[in-house]
Order: sequence, then C-alpha cells, then structure tokens
Amino acid sequence: MVGGKQEVAGLEFSPDISPNRGHLGNVVALGLLLPIFVFLILAVILWKFSIDDVAISYRYAQYLAQGAGLTWNPGRPPVEGYSNFLWVLILAGGSTCGFDIETFSKVAGVICGLGVLGLLYAVSRRLAGERRFWWLPPLIVAACPVWALWAVSGLELPLVGFWLVLIIYSLTCPPRQRIWLMSVCMCGLCLSRPEGAVIAVVVPLFGLVIDRELSRKDRLTIYGIPLLVSLICVVGLFAFRMWYFGAPVANTVYAKFSGDLPSAGKVASWVFFGLPFFAAFVVAAARQKHERYWPVYQVALLLVFLQMILVLPVSPVMFMQHRYLIPFFPLLALAAPVVLDRPAAFRRWAAVAGAVVTLIWSQQQWPSVSEAYKKEQSYCQRHQCVVDKLARLPGRPVIALLDAGRIPYWSGLPAVDIWGLCDSRIARAGFSAQAIWDSPLGMPDVYIMSADTVSGGVNPRLGFDGLISRDLTFQQTYRLWDVCPGEYYYGYAILLNRAWARREGVEFRRPQ
Repeated sequence: MVGGKQEVAGLEFSPDISPNRGHLGNVVALGLLLPIFVFLILAVILWKFSIDDVAISYRYAQYLAQGAGLTWNPGRPPVEGYSNFLWVLILAGGSTCGFDIETFSKVAGVICGLGVLGLLYAVSRRLAGERRFWWLPPLIVAACPVWALWAVSGLELPLVGFWLVLIIYSLTCPPRQRIWLMSVCMCGLCLSRPEGAVIAVVVPLFGLVIDRELSRKDRLTIYGIPLLVSLICVVGLFAFRMWYFGAPVANTVYAKFSGDLPSAGKVASWVFFGLPFFAAFVVAAARQKHERYWPVYQVALLLVFLQMILVLPVSPVMFMQHRYLIPFFPLLALAAPVVLDRPAAFRRWAAVAGAVVTLIWSQQQWPSVSEAYKKEQSYCQRHQCVVDKLARLPGRPVIALLDAGRIPYWSGLPAVDIWGLCDSRIARAGFSAQAIWDSPLGMPDVYIMSADTVSGGVNPRLGFDGLISRDLTFQQTYRLWDVCPGEYYYGYAILLNRAWARREGVEFRRPQ
C-alpha cells in the first residue's frame, strides 16, 4: 500500500474505487443493475434469434452426449466441423443433464453476457477512479442490440467476451491472483476459438514487455506462468486434434479462410461501428499515457486490433452483424469515461451530452438487427418445411446440402456438407461436384438445393447450387421431387437420386 493506494504490478488503484461511499447504492444501481436490466430486456426481445451455423454445434454436442463422440456422422471418420470446442463440451454437458440443447445454449449465453457486464463494471470502476462517467461502459454494452443479439444466438461469442474482459480484469489484480486468473483466461480462449491460441500467447508476451514497473524476475513469474500454461494448452489441444481428427486445427479454418482477405470491407464496417470508441482511445492515449493504468487500455486495444487482423481472411458470408468482432466490443467501451471526463464545472453539460450521444450511437445497429432477426425467422421456417418433407421419405436417406445446420440437426439424417465445414475433403481441396459424389457416405440420396421459386421453374440462385446443377452427372442422377417455397426470392428444392427413389418406391410428382 502506498499513500492509501494499492500498487499492483506497476498500476496504482484506490482500495475504495467508488466515487462516493455515501452513494454506494446509487453507484451500484447506475453502473450494474441498470445495464443488467437493459440487457435482459433486449435478450427477451431477441430471444428467438439464431443462425443456421449454431445447429452444427448442437449436432456435435448431441452425439457427444449420446456417446457417439465428436462426430458429424456417427460411424464415419470424425471431422471437426465446429469452431468452438469448449462451447460444444458445455452444450454436451447440458444435454447429458437432460436440458434441451437449444434452450440451454441461449441461457448459457445470457449468463455469460451478465458475467461480462459484472466484470466490466468492476474493471471500469478500478480504471476510471474519480471520473464521473466510469459507469458508462457496462451501459453502452448492455444497450447495444448486436451484443444482445449474439448473446441469445446460441453461439460461443458471449463466452469469448467473458474471457476477454476477465483478462483485462486480471491485469488490475494483485500479482498472485493475476497469475491464476490469466492462466484460466488463456486456457479458456484457446479452447473457445481457433484464434484464441494467438491471443492467449500475445497477452502475456505484451505484459512481459510493457510492464516496466516490475523487475524482470517478477515479470517472468507473473506473465511467464500464464504463457507457459497457454503453450501447454495449445500443444495439448493440437495433440488431441491430431489423434482424434487427424488435423492440427479445426476443419472450419480450412473452409472459412481465404488468402485474398475477403473480409476487408466487413472489418471497415466494424471500424465505422466503433468509431467513437476508437477515437476515445486516441484521446485517452494523449491524456493518460503517462499514468500507470494506461497499459491496461493498451492491452484492450491490442486485442481488438489483433482480432481485426485475424478475421481478415474469413469468408464475408460468415461475418454477419460483426459476428467475429462483437465479443471485443466491451474492450472498446472501456475508454469512454476518459474522454467524457471534464473537470471544469461549466463543461459538465458537454460531458453529459457526450454520454447521451455515445449511448445513441450504440443503437445504430437496430435496423440491421431487426432485418437479420426477420430473415433468420424466415430461414428457420423454411428449414422446418424441408425437415417435414424429408420425414415423408422412407428409411434414413443420405442428404447433401449447403445449409449444414438446422436441417441435419432436426432431421438427424446422415449429411454431406457442401460448404465443407463438416467435410475435410471439400474444405481443403475446394468445392467440386465430384467431391459430393465421392463422399464417404456414398452418392447422396437426396439433394437440397436453394432455388428460385418465384419466377417459375426451379432455378438455382445461391452458393454452390448453380455449379452443381450445371454438372452433367447431377442432371442425369437427380430429379426434382418437391419444393419448399419461401419468402423473398428463393426457397428449397428437394431432388432425389433417381436410382434410390426407384429402389425405395418413391414416386416423383409435380410440386404443388
């Protein structure tokens, strides 16, 4: 303790971090209870949102809980078609305990979102000290519709956000506590996302270099132990993947990534989305770079920029609503109190106006969120329509399709993933019609094709369907059986292998 303050690894924090002890109740209500209330309201409004991808994790978790292992098609060589190893394990645990996987994933996401708000509340109080607007970061995040959207999506994104904010929180803790907290965070990130391994290694390395207030021996202990734990976790996960899947990284890395940086435009839209918060870090750097807690802000900004670089090769199709960057949004919000702090009384109105504008800015995504919500509800209805039609077919036909999520999960049928997320041959060698025919499951019995159902006939419109339908082998092998119409301009055409249909006694008929 120095002068009534606790010195923690070069950072100085007041033990009483609330601006006014006499108003502790108001402080808690404004900084924590109000954000929690806002977040829960948005979670209820957006509760039914999910995307097709999340059902891939559901299918893996379901089979794992049933004892079939981490597999896409039981009895076939396993392939890691998910990007969220730890999340799949959590979902499998929930299923084993008797919970519905979809509901369990949403509840777990909301819990992680609440954890983020709680940690952000604690971190903001510590970093902001006497600043009047220290309570703003949790409220900004809680009021952001994109954050709530992904929290209830069923994906692992709020869990990743929890690990990230916990990393920042650990940097404000005493050395001994920091060691084990950082170690847990690093392992959590490594297991939660493929790019988590990079972040897990970079953070301790950055601490070793930047935390000059500590002796070299102390730095090696405080940051070296988490770094070692991270490396052990990465090596262990690598060894498991090589043993179980025969590949060093998740198959989704091969399927989603491209060398021509296709998501540059998406990252640019994220920069616009976070513009006032990036500006806040610039102002904070000018004002606070000589103060002892500035390295914590540096780490937060480093993680955001690092992720922006890592996601540049991701296919834009997978990038809707800032999907891969939204877990880092709580880190961006941290600098807002620094910018809005105005010591002069006559400038207080400007700070209040700035806080209001910042909150309004966080709402800018509502139109796109509303549109995404409506579209996913429509997709969900069409997927259910396809599943209902598949239920009329005899036996357990092998299906091939581009949307390898809800339809395979709901139907439980053996499935060939044309996108390649769950098919290592397509993911690594690229798509070709021949790759579908050479599936380990054999020639698919049913092909589900996205198609124009408005202008007449069945005309392929999306994804790889157009390439497949023009293939001569496809035209000779498959025939239209039924159509699931949809809103907008496309629905789903269900085509049957002629030989399979003849053998099973399924009659072709003109779709209604």
